[in-house]
Amino acid sequence: MDQKNFNIDDLEYTDQQTWDLICAGRTKGVYQLESNLGKSWAKRVRPKNIEELAALVALIRPGCLKAIVDGKSMTQHYVDRKHGQEEITYVHESLEPILKSTQGVLVYQEQSMEIAQKIAGFNLEEADNLRKAIGKKQADLMARIKKKFIEGAVNESIVSREAAEEIFGWIEKSSRYAFNKSHAVSYAICGYWSAYAKAHYPLEFYANYLKHAKNKPDPQQEVKELVSDAKLSEIHVQPPSIDKLNEETEIINKKIHFGLKDLKSIGNNQINKLKSALSEKGVTCDNISGWTWYEFLVKLSHKINSSTAVAMISVGMFGHTKISRNKMLDEFDTWEKLTAKERDWISSQNRIWDTLIEAMRSLAPKKKDGGGTFNEARSQIVRDLILHLDSPAYSLDDTPDWVAQTEQQYLGVPITYSKVDSCDTSSANATCKEFVNGGRKSAALAVSINAVRNYTIKKGKMKGEDMAFLEVEDHSSPLDNVVIFPENLEKYKNLLYEGNTVLLSGNRSQKKGERNNDSLIVERVRQI
Repeated sequence: MDQKNFNIDDLEYTDQQTWDLICAGRTKGVYQLESNLGKSWAKRVRPKNIEELAALVALIRPGCLKAIVDGKSMTQHYVDRKHGQEEITYVHESLEPILKSTQGVLVYQEQSMEIAQKIAGFNLEEADNLRKAIGKKQADLMARIKKKFIEGAVNESIVSREAAEEIFGWIEKSSRYAFNKSHAVSYAICGYWSAYAKAHYPLEFYANYLKHAKNKPDPQQEVKELVSDAKLSEIHVQPPSIDKLNEETEIINKKIHFGLKDLKSIGNNQINKLKSALSEKGVTCDNISGWTWYEFLVKLSHKINSSTAVAMISVGMFGHTKISRNKMLDEFDTWEKLTAKERDWISSQNRIWDTLIEAMRSLAPKKKDGGGTFNEARSQIVRDLILHLDSPAYSLDDTPDWVAQTEQQYLGVPITYSKVDSCDTSSANATCKEFVNGGRKSAALAVSINAVRNYTIKKGKMKGEDMAFLEVEDHSSPLDNVVIFPENLEKYKNLLYEGNTVLLSGNRSQKKGERNNDSLIVERVRQI
């Protein structure tokens, strides 16, 4: 479908790329499915049409997940039946046409209504009263309806009184988890639309989600997750464009750029001051990128808020100059130490210098000697500054950990490097993205730990013991499905904390019923 003529009303719900994205659990930003719960169950359910997607939306509600029958949640019963790992059974054969689409699992309130109409001869109003009782969990109303249901079933003679009792008891139990189907289908359609946009227009998808991340409960976490997720689509978000000085997140030259307003220390006043200073120089945003670092420093930096200049440098807006950010920050600090008259002297000279140190060497002599300093004291100060520029006391190279930390400070998320890039990763044999894409059955991954969720096992041989689920990432992508079982958790728990960088060695989960599983079962953990 051509993007210019894209109309959401023209969508058909048969796009394979969209369904593949959902089935792979690539659902960050997909309506109703962007939580870890949504991602995990999307991979298990593997919906292939709107009806199955609607069922997924309903099945991941707390009610279905907590409704345990025969040792399994109703959600797991649906998955196992859908994939042929459990027999599909019905309380009575007459229920098959109503429950067939949901694998014999009573998922929706509307299914209860249909059963009441078919088995007990309820009219629409009576069936709707049943729905209301289920939705509002009104025990007294359910009791009155039960009596009418049993009497109606006896009159209809489709099932015996005993079967009617059993069916109503089943409906009554479903009141803990049954969801409204009309809502589920509406949510599924919206979910499909967002998944379609992500599959076919990823640049526009991520740009718009990033732009509106500020409306989320935790905007910084939302931005971090979106930036990480975008890497799976080979989209690497850039700093604000020096060409456009865009205020909001935008797509520029087929790349997503954060906006100036996304920088922590820059607000509307600072942006207006920057653009006003440019207009005084007769410079448009379109040609500022033609400036060298020295030209920006001399022509503009002292006319804008110093925190604005530092932020622009720190996030890499002058990366085209091929000068390290630390060197630019050091030179900006030196430039700020000159007096206003000394800076004006350099700016007003017709001589052309390529670097700050060249300009300051000409500035250093006193005015009577052809320089720009007022007296011997200032001349000596300038010479000392030149000495510092010529032989800095520390390295001005940009290390990956410094860049990541600085971008985190100003953007809320590192975009050039990850924390892992500053570590020894020679023992790793795959990246997170390679593992997600099914590259290896076993892997050693050098990662940073983003989150640790502890869980107490509730049944089986390890009942009562603690295990953990980790969310990790490297420069390539996030990996949300890392599992460590009790024995290894106890062994390595001192290394498993948020922010730590470790080498995780383990195997891909071979969980029954899941294809291309991207869960890593951790066997060993080592500090890197």
